Amino acid sequence: MPLTQQTKDTLDTLIQWIIRVDLILILLIFLKGQFDVPFPFPLPGKKLNNPLALLLLLFSIRTMLNVPFRNRHLGTLKKLLTATRQRFYFFAFLIIVEIELQIMWFAYPDNFHWNLNAEQGYGTHFSAIQLYLLGLTVLLTAWADCGKNATWKEKLPWYLVASVYFFIGLDDCIGIHENLIFWGRNLIPESATFHFIHEWLWFYGPAALVVVIFLSRFFLIKFINSPGIIVLMFVALMFWVSVLLLEGLAKNIIDPMGVDYGRLLIALEEGSEMFGATLFMLGFSKHLKNRLEKQ
Repeated sequence: MPLTQQTKDTLDTLIQWIIRVDLILILLIFLKGQFDVPFPFPLPGKKLNNPLALLLLLFSIRTMLNVPFRNRHLGTLKKLLTATRQRFYFFAFLIIVEIELQIMWFAYPDNFHWNLNAEQGYGTHFSAIQLYLLGLTVLLTAWADCGKNATWKEKLPWYLVASVYFFIGLDDCIGIHENLIFWGRNLIPESATFHFIHEWLWFYGPAALVVVIFLSRFFLIKFINSPGIIVLMFVALMFWVSVLLLEGLAKNIIDPMGVDYGRLLIALEEGSEMFGATLFMLGFSKHLKNRLEKQ
């Protein structure tokens, strides 16, 4: 049963208040964690991950409830992705942030906030936000590519691609795969083979193979008339595949070689994930730009 407009407005107002509270919570945790600002009351946690994940979820819900809000914010994103000057600044900003995160990781490896391996620092927060924007970019591209009257069969592959990016962003933010490591350490304790790599790879590896095949087929079908976009997408995909390969080398091959080698591996791994996401977004934005120019 569809919601009435009055119900949507009530829910939207409630979501706005929750967003305000969540933003205040994010600010307080940031001030406490980064600058050690004392507060006369306890904070509900020390990490930004969960409040950030909640914020992105709330924004998603609000875009479904509030049409003007959706049009305004997705219109801004579309402009950043397709308008020549804004597009240049937007992608330059993403790359600069990624370079800065790498610099700070090597300069302050013991600082919790700049630790790219902690899954709780600024690198994780940036990745989660970028993947969220990447998922929205896929949706914008799907609507431009399929048209308003497209069937679910036409739109479903696009929505599945967007879901992949949204899930990986969620996983980065709340550390689903990290929990699999803790759970997997007690699984098959006598098997040296099982524990030779990080345990989460046994669960994510087969799914990742399916996703790689699905994305490869999707790119070849949707961008068959744009060789440049196909090349860009497969380069991005190779960056992401390299993340899994580097994770496989980490536990018992690179880490025993010493801290410096481990730090370099982490920089390559996290940098590949972030830069790969940027390339994916660049490819989809190019297709979106081409579609809009033909309309």
